[in-house]
Amino acid sequence: MFNWKWYYNLPSLLLWVVLLGAIIFIKENHNRRVLLILIPILIVHLIWYGLLKLLNAPSSAGVQMGTLITSYTIGLAVLWLLAYKIGNRNRIVTFLLALGIVTGLALIGYISYSGLEFSLQGISIFLIQFIMTCAILLGIVLAGWRCRNRYSGLRFMIFLAFWTLIACLVGVIVFYFILLTIQGASSIQFSTILLAASISGLILGLFSYLINFPFMILGFVNPFFRKRFYACLNLKSMPSIAESDSNTLEEKM
Repeated sequence: MFNWKWYYNLPSLLLWVVLLGAIIFIKENHNRRVLLILIPILIVHLIWYGLLKLLNAPSSAGVQMGTLITSYTIGLAVLWLLAYKIGNRNRIVTFLLALGIVTGLALIGYISYSGLEFSLQGISIFLIQFIMTCAILLGIVLAGWRCRNRYSGLRFMIFLAFWTLIACLVGVIVFYFILLTIQGASSIQFSTILLAASISGLILGLFSYLINFPFMILGFVNPFFRKRFYACLNLKSMPSIAESDSNTLEEKM
C-alpha cells in the first residue's frame, strides 16, 4: 500500500503556473491573441503523444522525454511572451536575458520533475534542455547575423536550421569530452565517443529545431507575435512593422 496525496502532483504544475503568470501579469500580453501561443505547445505535444503510441515506447521513457518536451516548449512560449521586455535592446543583452529566462525555466522544470531532491534523471533532463536552449538561441542570433543585409522568412529558417544543428553538435561534443576528461578516459574511448556524440548532437539539434518550428511559424504569420520577433532581432533588413502588416493584408485580399 502507498498513500498518495493529491498535492504530490503540484510541483509538476509549476511550469504551467509560470506560463499563466506571464500572460496575466505582463501588460503587453493583455490581448486575446496572446492565447495563440498555446497552439504550438498543443501541436508539439500532440505529435509527441502520437509518436509514443506509434512506437509503443516504455512509459518511463515517455515520462522523461515528456518532461523535457513540456519544459522546453513552455520555456519557448514564455520567451515569446516576454519578448517585448527583452527586445529593442543591445543584441548581446537581449541574448543574455533570453538565456537567463529559459535557463530559469529549465530549473523550474527540474524541480517539477524531481522536486528538491537530487535526481540523476532530473539533472540529465536539465543539461539536455540547457544544450537545446543554448543551441536554439545561438541559432537565432547567428541566423539573424546572416540575414542582417537581406532578410526573408525562408532564408532565416534555413540558416536557423544550420546553426542550430552546429550549435547542438558542438555543445554535445564539449559536454561528452568534459565528462570523459573528469573520468580519465583513454584516447580510444575519446575517438569512439566522438562519433556517438556527433550523432547525438545532430539528432538533438534536429529535435530542437522541429520543436521550435511551430513557434517560428506563429511569429511569421501572426502580426501580434511578428512584432515581438522583429523587436528581438532588430535587423535593419527587416521591413517595418507597418509595412509588414500591410503586405500581409494585401496577400489575404
